[in-house]
Amino acid sequence: MAKKMIIVVPYHSDWPMIFEREVVKIKEALGANCIAIHHVGSTSVPGLSAKQVIDMIGVVKNPEEVI
Repeated sequence: MAKKMIIVVPYHSDWPMIFEREVVKIKEALGANCIAIHHVGSTSVPGLSAKQVIDMIGVVKNPEEVI
């Protein structure tokens, strides 16, 4: 199995904006089924170094309706 390199970078002030931009797209896709979308993980903590991956958790009314 090949090893995968993980790169951790200093906090970037654009991460919250990137999250909000993606939230708009997700809410549009989920429609009325969307209850909330949360920014989680290291990129959600101001000042914390992190992998450059915006982690999110979506909360929906009916998971069976999510494609």
